[in-house]
Amino acid sequence: MANYILHFNASNEPFYPFWDMGAAGKCHLDRETFLREIGFRQIDAFFYRWDGEPKDALNARLDGILGGLQRNDCLIVQWPFPDMGSHWIQTFINRVHDFNTKLIFLIDDISSWQLQGALPNPNNPAEVVKKLKDPNVTSEITFLKQADGIIAHSKQMADHLREELALAGQKMTTNVTWFGPGGHKTRYFQGRRHFDQGIDYAGALYKAVFLLQLPDTLKLNVYGARPKDEKLAENQNISLHPLVDPEAMPQLLKGSYGLVWDSEQYPEVVGSLGEYEQYNTPAKFAMYLAADEPVIVWSKASTAKFVKENGIGIVIDSLDQLPQKVGAIDQAAYNRMLDNVQRISPLIRDGFFLKEAVFNVMRMVYDKANDVK
Repeated sequence: MANYILHFNASNEPFYPFWDMGAAGKCHLDRETFLREIGFRQIDAFFYRWDGEPKDALNARLDGILGGLQRNDCLIVQWPFPDMGSHWIQTFINRVHDFNTKLIFLIDDISSWQLQGALPNPNNPAEVVKKLKDPNVTSEITFLKQADGIIAHSKQMADHLREELALAGQKMTTNVTWFGPGGHKTRYFQGRRHFDQGIDYAGALYKAVFLLQLPDTLKLNVYGARPKDEKLAENQNISLHPLVDPEAMPQLLKGSYGLVWDSEQYPEVVGSLGEYEQYNTPAKFAMYLAADEPVIVWSKASTAKFVKENGIGIVIDSLDQLPQKVGAIDQAAYNRMLDNVQRISPLIRDGFFLKEAVFNVMRMVYDKANDVK
């Protein structure tokens, strides 16, 4: 039995796909790196779009990509696929199973949930039909149900995905686990943080206008500023820092806390991207922890339980609670929180939680395979 992870490339030049799309490229690279560290080999594929590709040509191409697979090998693929068309993806899945290889989807994102994650009332057929006509939802139902194993961000994501498939009368594999805080590969070398250095927010300010409603007395550091952010930051206690390579970000964070928040309004979480954090583990969550930085998260976020149980940050219901919550923490309390973070951060930098999830799902998949025999 051999273990593989599928790596897509989009250029003949030395370049990592999605590197210029926020944290997407860094997340993909880190996951592949962590898997290689536990013995996974990389299978390379070039992504392209050819809707009319002849069957023989596609089969030959996939045989070239997958020809080394054998019975009971394991192949992990990050979901979603690049935009290669449903025919390519279905043929790929078929070919993997033709080799009797175990296919595991490692979920990076559920794109339709970023647009509208709420499930319709199952007793309202019209709403259900409308939901199931969404092409993004269709692809989730069609392809994810065919996996031998699934690694989700959180238990909430796994449960929600199972409910979505059930709307269409489909069942998801029972071989499901989740990685929780994930990982962020870096060699962190900065000094110990101080409790009065303000709040860091990784992301463009024009996408986080809720920050402008916070009191001027609350110091904010915004990383990833664009030119249009300059006007927004006027007369605010906001320090803007330009967009930098994601590999450099952990070394540049200067605050006492890292804020994980997404909303279209202030102070409550409003909008599909904010609601998505009930299931998602944002990349910035692991990035802050990798930088030995306590975090601030929404009480309904999938990460809230991990933060509370490990004492590594602040959990709030709405942003108007933030000044009071931060102000209530003195030097001694912050030092205890920071000690907890520094206990967790090496695990984040080494991808421990993702590696653990991979071992968990493989145990499920192969135990079931042995039961069948």
